[in-house]
Amino acid sequence: MSVGFTIRRPDVEGVFVRRINRFVGIGIINGVEVAVHIHDPGRLTELLKPGVRFYAYSKQTGKTRFYLTAVDLGDELVLVNSAIHNDAVTWLIHNGYILKDYDVLRREPRFSDGRFDLLLKSPNNNYAFLEVKGVTLEEGGLAKFPDAPTLRGARHMLKLVEAIKSGYEAYVVFLVLRLRAKVFTPNSELDQRFTESLRYAVKNGVKALAYKMVLTRNWVLTPMGYLEVRLA
Repeated sequence: MSVGFTIRRPDVEGVFVRRINRFVGIGIINGVEVAVHIHDPGRLTELLKPGVRFYAYSKQTGKTRFYLTAVDLGDELVLVNSAIHNDAVTWLIHNGYILKDYDVLRREPRFSDGRFDLLLKSPNNNYAFLEVKGVTLEEGGLAKFPDAPTLRGARHMLKLVEAIKSGYEAYVVFLVLRLRAKVFTPNSELDQRFTESLRYAVKNGVKALAYKMVLTRNWVLTPMGYLEVRLA
């Protein structure tokens, strides 16, 4: 098995100033305040604090010239680019870290009136839908999702139950990206609707997995193993 999933190395670094909206923040790069694209729907308030160092990709198109990739907390790098999550989970499956002997058949497969993240084929030739949720919030060793209310996330859990009833296997993988996380739990204090939807999904046959990967300073997401999923 490979030792980790290598991401493209960022080509700029800067200091975060403030977030303007869900998709855009302001940072200082090379002494100049610039707009930076944020590809993560979470609030990230514990990460995107004024003065925190960040790493980004330069880009040539769009309204911003930079694309946020990770923040540097001093003792850990935290990936904040949700576009990489599905690639990382696909890598985990291909290399046997999770769902051993499953094959990834398709990205963004259609189901009913929507899409899931991945379509898999099991060792028994069954088809399985998989939804990926990136987790960057950690409090006292507890990895929590979501860090912002998500009606879309709750709907995904209910759609996974529909898939079970239609004869598919169904999984949700919580990709935990924090060094000190030891247990995963839904963030019931912030989003009771998602929490109840996840509990309902698991009660009705959806498998919930939490797996931790840590980003090194060589820009490798290193597999660290499963975490306990605590729903109570």
